[in-house]
Amino acid sequence: MARIFLVFVLVFFACESACAQEADLLNQLDEEIKREWLYNQNKENSLDSLKHEVLLNATKGKEWEQFRLYERIANEYSTYVFDSAMLYFRKALDLAYKLNHSKAIAQCQSDYGHLLVSVGYYKEAIDTLNLVSIQHLSSDKMARHYGYLVRAYYDLADYINDDFYAPEYRSIASNYVDSVLLYAEPNTIQPVITKALRFLVHWQPDSAMLYYTSALTDMKPDIRERAVIHSCLGFIQIEMNNTSQGESHLINSAVADLKSSTKEALSLMVLANFLYEQGDVERAYKYILKAKDDAEFFGSKQRKLQVSEIFPAIEGAKLLLEERKKEKAIRSTWLISGLTLIVLVFLLIVYKQLFNLRKIWLMIKQNNKELEALNTQLNEANKIKEKYIGHFFNTGSMFINKIEDISKSMNKLLISNNPQKLKAVLKSINPKKEREQLFHNFDEIFLKIFPTFIDSVEQLINSEEKYVLKPGQLLNTELRILALIRLGVDDNETMAQVLGVSINTIYTYKTKAKNKSPLPTEEFFNKLADIKSV
Repeated sequence: MARIFLVFVLVFFACESACAQEADLLNQLDEEIKREWLYNQNKENSLDSLKHEVLLNATKGKEWEQFRLYERIANEYSTYVFDSAMLYFRKALDLAYKLNHSKAIAQCQSDYGHLLVSVGYYKEAIDTLNLVSIQHLSSDKMARHYGYLVRAYYDLADYINDDFYAPEYRSIASNYVDSVLLYAEPNTIQPVITKALRFLVHWQPDSAMLYYTSALTDMKPDIRERAVIHSCLGFIQIEMNNTSQGESHLINSAVADLKSSTKEALSLMVLANFLYEQGDVERAYKYILKAKDDAEFFGSKQRKLQVSEIFPAIEGAKLLLEERKKEKAIRSTWLISGLTLIVLVFLLIVYKQLFNLRKIWLMIKQNNKELEALNTQLNEANKIKEKYIGHFFNTGSMFINKIEDISKSMNKLLISNNPQKLKAVLKSINPKKEREQLFHNFDEIFLKIFPTFIDSVEQLINSEEKYVLKPGQLLNTELRILALIRLGVDDNETMAQVLGVSINTIYTYKTKAKNKSPLPTEEFFNKLADIKSV
């Protein structure tokens, strides 16, 4: 069981690694497509340089140099712009005939025939290639020429693809393969890829892959040869259901085509079709558009036809995908709108709740303030009660004891009928002194509860109206009236009884006190009530 799990894990990570590698290669291809303008610019600069050399050699006596330049320009254009390649091949041929140079004519006709093969002009290509006087070609040129014939007949067989002519054309091509092998230089790439092509046409994929892989790894092919080899390997791998390896080869082939500014290539078109079949419609559409632009740029009817065969299917899939995206976007828009409406409703509810909570919070805060004020008042009242109740209980007890003592003394004196001593006892009773003692005790207790009372009152009156107390005096009558008001006793009659004065006197003192203050009457008494206790 553990071994099966290990195999599963290894296969899983191998698949993950392969997918990541394919994604990296596709991203690399996308980057190369973005840089294509640079490769094309380099190509154009090279062609402009060659054309400038043609102008410099457009003088009598330099016809051979001009022919060589025409040939180079034609070969540069052969995978870039078909019409320009044809134009410069014809110029080169005309100049070769003018020079009556047999080798130049043979080589130029051979290369021109290869151009015609690449664009699908098979009859014209074979006729042109058969016109070549091969005896005027060197061995390597002869091997290359037979290679052109191999491709011409194999491509023609694939194009016709019937049971009568196609086998004959493949047979002719196979014979030319033998000619390539006969004339090709040993240890070169051409015989290897020619053998691989024959194996590929007769569908011997293992042998074909062996030769193509050998050419790729051992023969150091140039960038155009690498593009062709990767393209063939990609086709074989995909046909053998090795889709991952096949895709990698097609991508490498397309990258090589981009770097060499090859516009007549098939790799990008085949890759687009492969990605379409794999379900990657977005990339398939992007690549088939690029392949279509390349075919238009190169100007080959065959390439345009090949692209047009698969373009409608990919375009249809792209349109269907866009339609589905649009429908999905509409559904998403409705969904988002609904969710937005729900969110707005919830926000409204939450806002309303928050608003209500804020009102409740403000009410609670106000109630807390009121409770704090009430607590302060209660604490203050409790202090006043504690101080004054205890004091007046003591004072009451003292007065009761005094009255009791006086009552006993007077009873005794009445019994003994001693009027002189009775007068002396009555004379010892001094209500004024007792009242003063009462006021003193009141003042003492009040100032213990409100030690800053006098200073606080003086802050409410004019500076020149400061209170001046007699020696030993804690409060005077005016301050005592204000003290009673601070304690909550604001009834004139009650204050008159407590202080032993008339109501008019109370009124006079209150008026006098408030007249000392610059504050309005109501504000003065409110601030008086706000004086803090300890």
